[in-house]
Amino acid sequence: MKMDKAKVENCIAKTRAFYDTKAVGCALLKVKNIATLPSPALSLTDYTFPDDVYKYLDARAQCTIERLAQRAELADDTVPAEGPWYGIAEHTAFLGGRVDYESDTSWHYAMLDAPGELEKLAMDENNPVFRMVNGGIAYLREKYSDYFLPMVRGASGALEMANTLRGNDFFYDFYEEPEDLKALLDYCADALVWNYEKQMEAAGDVYGGVVTGFGEWLPGRGLGHVSEDTTTMISLEQFEEFGRPRTERIFRKFDEVFIHMHALSERCLASVASLPNIRLMELSSDPNTDRAVEVWKRSREKLTRVIPVLRLTRAEIESNMDLLKSQKPVVWYDAACMEDAQDMCALFARELPVR
Repeated sequence: MKMDKAKVENCIAKTRAFYDTKAVGCALLKVKNIATLPSPALSLTDYTFPDDVYKYLDARAQCTIERLAQRAELADDTVPAEGPWYGIAEHTAFLGGRVDYESDTSWHYAMLDAPGELEKLAMDENNPVFRMVNGGIAYLREKYSDYFLPMVRGASGALEMANTLRGNDFFYDFYEEPEDLKALLDYCADALVWNYEKQMEAAGDVYGGVVTGFGEWLPGRGLGHVSEDTTTMISLEQFEEFGRPRTERIFRKFDEVFIHMHALSERCLASVASLPNIRLMELSSDPNTDRAVEVWKRSREKLTRVIPVLRLTRAEIESNMDLLKSQKPVVWYDAACMEDAQDMCALFARELPVR
């Protein structure tokens, strides 16, 4: 089933209007999953990479086309888009090193025995993971442009990249080799920008913007997602000294930013939200702590510069409706069935319309 381009254009126009309005009491709703619909899943271990990359991408595209057809009549604000996905290793393995694949993700082994070993890293367009990601974006755009929009993959932040490249010894580096760690973080920041700009080139212009790795459309030179998961495991003071200067330098190179954070990063949320050019801050829930919506409620007066992106249950939406009406959120929702999804779309159209 080919993409309804008029519907897509309306969706992008609504998203742009949502970003531009200064009014509260409006929201975008993205139905992420519908439990009763078939959801074919591919196993990365069924493929040999990079040899099978196009076979895998074609299979991924067909799954996406089937999923979009199942929800074609759903009136939510999801942008139909797809990109390559080979697991989390791709966020650093474009610099070299060993990758292992599991059925639903991949792992990049630590490459550096010390933070100063920058000579082991290389920004090389012939790197197989770089080619799988960037070539994959271009392949899907060129072959399936009638069916969905191209999506970039996104990026791990500089802190998260350095953590992966060093392994858990990274956390000793703050104390034992801080200057070498700062040099590594500088390198990671430059590598992130280099790799992400290549992703944007591969995706091309998407209605004057880009569809980020989490499926959110951003206008202009949009960066997203950028993951700051490492802020769950360091202090605010460490973020301010080591992370913030590099993250700010990255963000200033783009018009708009979608940042991915966790509830366990609560101590760092206000500092991150004050960085330039952030449009969207997605806050994910974590086990054994308060749900993301509760963390956001406690912190929201310090987060007014960003639009919150929250994955909410029906109970959370209904119990927080007055609060949502006083804000301007993007809500991700996992529906129990198609009727549940349609009912939630009607609720948002009635209670939180974008005008």
